Amino acid sequence: MYQPLNGIRILDLSRLVPGPYLTQLLADLGAEVIKVETPLAGDYARLIPAEMGLGKMFEMINQGKKSVAINYRHPRGREVFLRLASTADVLLEGFRPGAMARWKIDYEIIRTVNPAIIYCSLSGYGQEGPYRQRAGHDLNYLAISGALSLNAKENGPPVPYGVAVADLSGAMLAGIAILSALVGRQNTGDGAYLDISLLDGALSWMTPQAGAAFFSGLSVKGGMMALGGGLACYNIYETADGKYLSLGALEPTFWSDFCRITGRNDIIPRQFDPSIKDEVANIFKGKTLDAWLEAFSNSDGCVEPVLSFEEMLSHPQVMARGFVHEEDGQPAGLNTPFIFARGAKRPAPKLGEHTNAVLGEILSQGELEELANSGIIGGRNAK
Repeated sequence: MYQPLNGIRILDLSRLVPGPYLTQLLADLGAEVIKVETPLAGDYARLIPAEMGLGKMFEMINQGKKSVAINYRHPRGREVFLRLASTADVLLEGFRPGAMARWKIDYEIIRTVNPAIIYCSLSGYGQEGPYRQRAGHDLNYLAISGALSLNAKENGPPVPYGVAVADLSGAMLAGIAILSALVGRQNTGDGAYLDISLLDGALSWMTPQAGAAFFSGLSVKGGMMALGGGLACYNIYETADGKYLSLGALEPTFWSDFCRITGRNDIIPRQFDPSIKDEVANIFKGKTLDAWLEAFSNSDGCVEPVLSFEEMLSHPQVMARGFVHEEDGQPAGLNTPFIFARGAKRPAPKLGEHTNAVLGEILSQGELEELANSGIIGGRNAK
């Protein structure tokens, strides 16, 4: 198991999905991630009701982390937090701009106790601009980025994405920035302040579409772009049994293979003609999904089934990559994408589970007891 971030300590004050997903990736790579949570509620993801369809989300993106419960908004708790921050390499926060300054734990304060700290603020719209204080969620960031308008059929309404694209792309963008800053610190010894927004992540993913808008003169609209439903050779089709498959035959050789197997060599010259989409749809309507998968099993036609989440768990390629974590022979989650860093599964922490162990490095036993009795730090008494 290769753990390149072994020895890097990260304080994670973020909640819910983007920040915890980011630090989960860094924890998978060997970083010591300490969730700094408030003693009473902690990360709100702990409290999400199962009825929302997000059961066990907290456990999925907080594996192997430590939890320290500190009321860092209290003057005494702030003192403890500053001492803890002096031991860290990275600090991640996900509050609205200005919140950390109100609590007197912003970058300018933290750098006085730790000049080499990499301090990352991951917010919805960033630290600057008219929307900096605006509330938002993944769907809102995608709406403003233009990405949501592309998730539609031709002349149809946009529909929500099935995954949190802005949340996760923004988190990965922040991860790249943090790792880059750590490398830069090796060369200069200097810390850094990183301002990353979730809108930034979605906007960054719009870069390939910018070419069509700025240079080719093509319309950037849902269902009409080449890779968004505009081409027959790159689309989703229904089969005779009401299931769906994907066709990704972009290269002429792949398209020729598709046409050969379907017996439609006559449409080889019309690969990029949008008007043949109905013809291709009728081709796929002629057989069941299994029949088509058998027909294309040894070809380069780029035909694959559209799987449900449950079907994905048992797909042979997913299984071969070891992505599915099993308990008692049943799927129980997904493993880290970093195959080289995989090891034994580690549980997510209980709220405040590691408070005494971590703060015991910087506080005496008497101080720990005093702070616990006053409710400034927490223990293992919460779920």
